[in-house]
Amino acid sequence: MHDPTSYGIVGRIALAAVVSIAPTLLFLGLVRGLERLRDDALLLELHHREDVDVSPNGDALEVLADGLALDRADRSDRRCPSCEAAIESNARYCRECSTRLARR
Repeated sequence: MHDPTSYGIVGRIALAAVVSIAPTLLFLGLVRGLERLRDDALLLELHHREDVDVSPNGDALEVLADGLALDRADRSDRRCPSCEAAIESNARYCRECSTRLARR
């Protein structure tokens, strides 16, 4: 059996320490970098200006509402012939009873 030297053991311990500590240091660096971006002077200046509107508007809600309307439009009134469960218009099999569905 190979007997490791003291340099080999020290090297393995150093490598284990680096591998254990490096992710924590990288995470802390990421957090500090994000805090610097958040506290950037340009962003603070824009926040304090009077002519910039930072209040939320309804654009996000409109997009979400449009997405819901599209989801409702994709649904069909198709039913499984075996179990009468509602199925999607492009389904090949019923989710409830696994019956193969006829193509439309």
